[in-house]
Amino acid sequence: MDRGQIVELAVKAVREYDEKHRKSRQDRRLRNTRLLLKNYILLQEHCRKAVYDKTDTVENAIDVFDAIEDLDRTTYVLAIKKSVARTQIILTHIEEMMKIYKILCDVSSKPEDQRRYRVAMNTFFQKTDIKAICEQENIDKSTYYRDIRESCEKLSALFFGVDGLLDVQK
Repeated sequence: MDRGQIVELAVKAVREYDEKHRKSRQDRRLRNTRLLLKNYILLQEHCRKAVYDKTDTVENAIDVFDAIEDLDRTTYVLAIKKSVARTQIILTHIEEMMKIYKILCDVSSKPEDQRRYRVAMNTFFQKTDIKAICEQENIDKSTYYRDIRESCEKLSALFFGVDGLLDVQK
């Protein structure tokens, strides 16, 4: 094998690796979008019912951990604070991106875009069952699943910004 063939093989291997990595990143973002939407209400409950909130003092939370021996109480308190704060940031981001998605669907000339928004809202935020959504929208299950897939792809671009948009376009 001469030097040119080796270079060609190396370039091909790098391109294949890059494509595989891009596809993996896209799959991960779509999966994360679906997980965020699917668990939105649960995440809201996490923030709403968390033992720690912004009005709690560290002393109150430490009192709870006093009964637990050999544990680093400060670590637990900080983890709870951080979890609630990060979850709230994510929820606010999802809510804002859903508003943008609604506007995009409302101004679209395609009626299926407006339907896709309704299907996504009913599925992820109203927790309506598939059969009821299909009846309400007068669609079959295959259209329902296509609508969810299309919505998640668009929402992934909104949730993850330019990186998400580039992945969806490819």
